[in-house]
Amino acid sequence: VYASLFKPLRVTRHQFKKILACMKLIRSLKYQEVYAQEKITKVDSLSLVLSGKLVVSQNQRALHIVFPHQFLDSPEWFGVSTDDYFQVSIMAMEESRVLIWHRDKLKLSIMAEPFLQSVFDHILGRDVVKKLMQVTQVSESIASNGFLPSGSYDDAEDKPMLIMKKSVEGHGLTALINRQLQGKFMRL
Repeated sequence: VYASLFKPLRVTRHQFKKILACMKLIRSLKYQEVYAQEKITKVDSLSLVLSGKLVVSQNQRALHIVFPHQFLDSPEWFGVSTDDYFQVSIMAMEESRVLIWHRDKLKLSIMAEPFLQSVFDHILGRDVVKKLMQVTQVSESIASNGFLPSGSYDDAEDKPMLIMKKSVEGHGLTALINRQLQGKFMRL
């Protein structure tokens, strides 16, 4: 995590240890385990996927997939209080590990250091932009009735996530994820 996210932004190991001191826990999620439930789970942490894949959905419609070194709740970092609830549901698509920080403790800790505050704003802002691009690409793909090309997309951070094709099993990302969760899937 340090080498891929923080070191390139010139965060020292000492500063990173200060960030880690705000960690709540590392949570292991089993296949299909729910991390957050829409309008039920409070937004009280900041969570980074260490391994595995999780699907983010709203009103039972899949929006995008979160891969390792991406945040589960980056949009909530900006302007959402810890009294608010998630507007999406998040579920593990495979066994996953998530690093969870105490959100308020982390914010208070970095508030005293403008550099660390700007680092987090940068990392989380970039994460939000990627999510918005993925949701937009999925919406455009559904509208254009494309297809899912073969090949692995595990390393596809800046590539289109999915190109969709309608089928009798349902359409779009939701159908693909449902097939994956049932064990009949094409590798993403």
